[in-house]
Amino acid sequence: MRLMLCFSGELPAPGGRGARQSAGFIGLVAALLLAGTSLAQPAPVASAPAPADRSVVTLPKVTVVGEALKDYPLFARNEVTPAGFSDRSAPIRLYYPGEAASAGVGEGSATVGVALDSKGLPTDFLLLRYTRRYFGDALLREARRQQFAPRMIKGVAVPGRFAFSYRFTPEMDLSLNNFEAIEEREMEIEGGPRFVYEPHLEREIDNGGLQMTKATVALIPDGYSPPNGRTVKALASFYVDETGHARLPSVESAPSPLLIPNAVKAVEHWEFKPPTLNGKPVLVFAIWTVGFEPLVPAHAPSAPGGRP
Repeated sequence: MRLMLCFSGELPAPGGRGARQSAGFIGLVAALLLAGTSLAQPAPVASAPAPADRSVVTLPKVTVVGEALKDYPLFARNEVTPAGFSDRSAPIRLYYPGEAASAGVGEGSATVGVALDSKGLPTDFLLLRYTRRYFGDALLREARRQQFAPRMIKGVAVPGRFAFSYRFTPEMDLSLNNFEAIEEREMEIEGGPRFVYEPHLEREIDNGGLQMTKATVALIPDGYSPPNGRTVKALASFYVDETGHARLPSVESAPSPLLIPNAVKAVEHWEFKPPTLNGKPVLVFAIWTVGFEPLVPAHAPSAPGGRP
């Protein structure tokens, strides 16, 4: 039974050697998706995924293989209305952190990701990048105050991800010593402060890719009939946090919007060996496919370690 597939390369059975992914494919899709973070001028991290329910099926470990992007055309731009702030959102109230002012830090940036259900209600918050931790914490707190509008695919409201960034600047000039002034000038030349925390792609981490420890597939929902009995799959992007939990999934390609809610629920149940880079825990951005099963499976899952 085919479970899920990593792209442009092989992903051996969980617990084995890591995935080898094509820099071209992952770079292209990751750039398209990560570039979707909006610069909003307008906050601890949410708990791990929700417990299992009837929308997912947990399977034994199986060998997974690679597929090509051509099999999963991304939703056309005119079919997608991205998630965003609701018209009912509170006015943005972000102040320059006192720690930054005390340290003489001239500016800072952060990005927060929010998982939204089909009603636009937040289900998870995740700090994606920051130049200093206190900038990220300030943006996380503010994000929790806001209201959001859901993602729309072909006119249907679906669960999805909204990522937004904020650039912090002081309201008054800061007094800098000579060393700090030189550092600020170097950052200005380089285009601004450097991120000390941000997501990595699978190919960058130790072992060459993610190693799955808990596998699930989604159930085909009522109202959707697979064409000609073909295998049903969707393409999803998501983050894997330092504990190995999948976070903020968003479906980028699927035969029907009806499949998106169950695909998102399946990804929320995925677990991986905690990813590391040079032995240190890191946040990872990944793109995998989600397999679907009938509500009443017609056959038993493959034996552990079996091939698709």
